[in-house]
Amino acid sequence: MRLLSTVAVVALLTVALPAAPAAAGPSVAVQGFGSAAALGHPDFALNGTAVDLTAHPTRPGYWILGDDGGVFTYGTAAFHGSTGNRALNRPVLGLAPTPDGDGYWLVASDGGIFTFGGARFFGSTGALSLAAPIVGMAASPSGNGYWLVALDGGVFGFGDAGFYGSAAGAGVPIIAIEPSRSGRGYVLLGADGSLRSYGDASQFTTSALPQGATDFVLTPSGAGAWVLGADGAVHTYGDAPFLGAATNDMLSARAIARAADGSGYWIALAPAAATGSPAPPDSGVGRRVVYSNSQQRVWLVEANGTVVHSFLVSGRRGVPNPGTYQVFSKSAMSSAHGGDLRLPYMTRFAHGRSLAIGFHGIPRRGDGSPIQSDSELGQFRSAGCVRMNQTEVKILWDFAPVGTAVVVLA
Repeated sequence: MRLLSTVAVVALLTVALPAAPAAAGPSVAVQGFGSAAALGHPDFALNGTAVDLTAHPTRPGYWILGDDGGVFTYGTAAFHGSTGNRALNRPVLGLAPTPDGDGYWLVASDGGIFTFGGARFFGSTGALSLAAPIVGMAASPSGNGYWLVALDGGVFGFGDAGFYGSAAGAGVPIIAIEPSRSGRGYVLLGADGSLRSYGDASQFTTSALPQGATDFVLTPSGAGAWVLGADGAVHTYGDAPFLGAATNDMLSARAIARAADGSGYWIALAPAAATGSPAPPDSGVGRRVVYSNSQQRVWLVEANGTVVHSFLVSGRRGVPNPGTYQVFSKSAMSSAHGGDLRLPYMTRFAHGRSLAIGFHGIPRRGDGSPIQSDSELGQFRSAGCVRMNQTEVKILWDFAPVGTAVVVLA
């Protein structure tokens, strides 16, 4: 499963892949629950960020994927190749195995597909102009096709993976997809923890998770689901038993993958990558978001002062006033102009004259097109809120729960 939007472990068996020399970057750790014993994790810093944890479909084992396409194998999961030594147009974000585990597909955020082992190529969105980035992939039960899902809920089927509906216009960013047992349907996970079912996929009654969701996996019957919260909590639905949750003060939950028979699951956790860019002087202390209005840039700062991310943004000159605020409300999807514009991952931290001020993705029109380009970030383009790249705003959303300090600089 996707590690996106993951704990010290006992390495029972590790089949490590040849990798590039360790560079500055995070590692990843795996916790096992139920019958799923942790089988290992990289004991060195990765060149990039760990983005996926995927279980072998029939035997004990799993793959860990880096955003540079590096693949690390544990237990019975075999190495079939990687893109770790290639120059990629976009970061890799997911790995989907063939039904027998003798191959796998890697998918990049532009929908580019890379095949290894017994995995066959059936098509991609790499040459298309997408309204939103690809965020997940799932193989059909036959292995003769696969689905891609985009952040805006669009679903793209290739090979024998049929189209059964999409969540486009649903008002919630989508972050993962799982096929039904028959392959004649699928379930989509919203960033708020909601599940949407299509075709013959089982229906689930869910409620929004306060900290949001990062990943999910269905039970072998398809009649149950484990949903992983960003705080490491596991929420169960249908015939999915609760087997434990992952908690760690230094790492964040990223992905969940189940044992083949459904009697256990693994949870992957990882820290954010340090950027090496220091926070501005006089920007407060403790864990916080720093927003410089003059520079049109934000920094995400951990409690020890490490800057884990820094992004260009588009706000309004002089808004809000310099000072220290707190995140007081979040919505996976908000709207403006009477609903004509959608604002992904709204994180509110200040009050304007009539409306709240927050960080959100670049607004999108009803047809999914953005009202400004990413290349225009760094310029004053907003009426009051702070606009961000669609992928980067999800990172801030995950980083800043309600109560997080926001320091605004002139």
